[in-house]
Amino acid sequence: MNQLAEQIPPRYLKELPPRRLDLFTQAILLFGDMATQLGWALLAAGAVFFWTVAVNSEARLFLEERNVEWQEKAGVVLQADSTRSLEGKERIWKYVHSVSVNGKRYKGTSYSVGKKFDPGQIAYIRYDAADPANNYMAGLRRHEFSSKADWLLLLPLFGLLLILLPLRQNLRFVRLLKIGDFTRGKLVNKYPTGESVWEGGALMPEFEFSFEFEHKGIKYLANCRTHETYKVEDEETEIVLYDRYKPTFNLVYDAVPNMPDINEDGKLEPLSGLKAWVLFLPVFTVAFNLIYFLLS
Repeated sequence: MNQLAEQIPPRYLKELPPRRLDLFTQAILLFGDMATQLGWALLAAGAVFFWTVAVNSEARLFLEERNVEWQEKAGVVLQADSTRSLEGKERIWKYVHSVSVNGKRYKGTSYSVGKKFDPGQIAYIRYDAADPANNYMAGLRRHEFSSKADWLLLLPLFGLLLILLPLRQNLRFVRLLKIGDFTRGKLVNKYPTGESVWEGGALMPEFEFSFEFEHKGIKYLANCRTHETYKVEDEETEIVLYDRYKPTFNLVYDAVPNMPDINEDGKLEPLSGLKAWVLFLPVFTVAFNLIYFLLS
């Protein structure tokens, strides 16, 4: 018997299914694993990039170009201002210009990498024959950023993938916590997966464990993967929750991040409010996108 296991009194989950879980606990279980948190971080960064850069890039004009009858006419540059943005090592410049069409003067805005024009300089203006207010300086672009910048949108798409991939498993954890029967499993197998997790400034090897439990005289295995091996090796047998109608649907309790503590009465303790940090990135990402969407 493990010496550490001798020091820890066994825990028993006496609270019978179906158990009621508050929304806070369910949210922590859904979004608390490292992969999901990384996904939300990439999605949050992508949201900031989308609303500040992507919506101001040339990519949004691809379809419009095919449906517009462009015409050109000489106009004048009214302003030439340096922006705070760089492309490569060159500053992006913003120009305000005007062009007269059918006796009416229209203003427009264009951008260039490096300074191309000065105020008062004559320049050719391309304008939409059906809507001259839609115009820009020939040879320049209409938005601050080029369409190449939108390749960075692959990062939030990867983040979304990291959120969706563990979602099915996390929903499984929540369901088993609600309806799973309590038992204990005996360790029958442990082997390295060949993968590692970076935590606390150190690279921790990941192991796969198999715990054997019995239901109606039939033996089943509950498998888990974790780098926090001490959590599933601190008791002689480990807590397993399983679906009585489908015992192969199971989990090893201590291998799941952010599981509630089991108190002396055998009931689930509410999760500490300190766990709320797990929800910061999801809430920030949703709120940030909603605000920008409503303001756009």
